[in-house]
Amino acid sequence: MSGTLAPSSPALPLCTPATARRGSGLPRVREAVEPVVRERIGVAGGHGFYPAPHRYALYLTPRRADALRVAVTVRLLGLAETLALVPLDGPGSPAYESLRRSYEATRRHYAGPLAVPALCDRWTGRVVSNHTPDILRDLHGRFGPGESAECGACALRPAALGAGTDRLEAAWDFAGAVPGTGPLDALAARLRHAPYVLGERLTAADVDAWSALVALGALPETGGAPHQALATHPGRGVLTAWARGLADRPAFKEALAEGYGVG
Repeated sequence: MSGTLAPSSPALPLCTPATARRGSGLPRVREAVEPVVRERIGVAGGHGFYPAPHRYALYLTPRRADALRVAVTVRLLGLAETLALVPLDGPGSPAYESLRRSYEATRRHYAGPLAVPALCDRWTGRVVSNHTPDILRDLHGRFGPGESAECGACALRPAALGAGTDRLEAAWDFAGAVPGTGPLDALAARLRHAPYVLGERLTAADVDAWSALVALGALPETGGAPHQALATHPGRGVLTAWARGLADRPAFKEALAEGYGVG
C-alpha cells in the first residue's frame, strides 16, 4: 500500500500514512480514507495506459522507504530517461498542485490526501496507480528491463525467483509496521551465505530489503540512530555491512543523494 505526503517527516518510515493538506488552516479533507487507484500499464501499442517514453511521471515523497524502492528500481532498470521522477514538495509547490490536479481528474471533486508513490499519465492527466507493488511490477514487466550502465539488461523479477521475491516483499510490511525480529533474522541468515537475498544475483528482493534497512537506520548518513529492532539485533554487523555495500553502487547511491533516503 502507498503512503501519503508528509512534507515535514523527520525520519524515514517504511510507509507510515500521513495526510497532505493545501496550506495551513485549509478546508477539512472530505475523504479521510487514503485513495487506492489500481489501474495497470498494458501492452505496448494497446489501448488505455500503454508504455510509451516520457508519457508517465512518478511522484515520490522523499524520506520514505517506498519512494526509495521505486527510485532505485527505475535506475536499475535503465528507465531514468523514460520515466520522470518528481520529488513531491509541500503544499503549494508546483509538483504538489500538479499531483492534486491528477487526483481531481481521476476522482471528481476529490479533496483527500495525495497518496504517493503515484504513477501519473501525462497524456490524460490522471493517476494510473498509487499501489506501490503494482507500480514496481509494471516498471519491470511493461517498461523494463531496459539497458542500464550498472547491470545491463537487469531482470529484477526473474520468473524462477518470483515466488521468493513476492514472499519477502510481504515480510517487510511496507504498510507502516516496523518489522519484528523474524524478517531481520531471515535476512541475516541468507546474507551470511550469499551476496544477495536470493542467492548470486541482484533482484527486487534486495531492493526491498535494503530500503527497509535504510528505514531502520542502517546507514548513518541518512540521519538518526538505528531503530531498536536493528540496533539490538545480533546480525546487525552483517546487515549494516551489506546495506553499505549496496549503498556504494550507482543506482542506490544516486537515490540516496537525491534525498529519498535522507531523514
